[in-house]
Amino acid sequence: MKRIIFILHIVLLFIGCKDLFDRKDDELSFVKTPNTSDKIRLDGYYYKYIVPDKVGIRIYYQNGIVYSTSKFNDIKSFEKKANDGRNEITRESIKIQWGLYLIKEDSIFTNGLGIVSGDLHFSETFSKGIILNDTTILFKETKFSNGYIDSYNDTLHFKQFSLKPDSTAFIIK
Repeated sequence: MKRIIFILHIVLLFIGCKDLFDRKDDELSFVKTPNTSDKIRLDGYYYKYIVPDKVGIRIYYQNGIVYSTSKFNDIKSFEKKANDGRNEITRESIKIQWGLYLIKEDSIFTNGLGIVSGDLHFSETFSKGIILNDTTILFKETKFSNGYIDSYNDTLHFKQFSLKPDSTAFIIK
């Protein structure tokens, strides 16, 4: 009897975790579309200090890909890493750091993957930003495919930088 209950628990566990095994982590709703707009600058990166010792970096590429990271303590450490071996930054990246973006009029839309606290799988994310000018973007919220909404007020500022990491990562098809 104990064995049957144990097996029943295992079967129920796998049924409950079906989404973990069915979902392809690299599926995004957006289609990779080259950016033909001049609304944002592409000859560098956008940044925002998250806390005094962490900086968020976003790099928008002409091919419609966006790379995000917040693993650097400051801008100088990001630029040093890029100068030392710019493609090491993207080789060391993970799926949730990559996404796609589209620009329509004065808005920028991003589509990527994220993990909501308590979830055991990636959730598709959608963010909308307002392009204030070609060097400043304001993001206010991210919506997750599971219904969770993360509200914030992030103003990203542009910094010109010629050694952008490679965007031809294996993560975005």
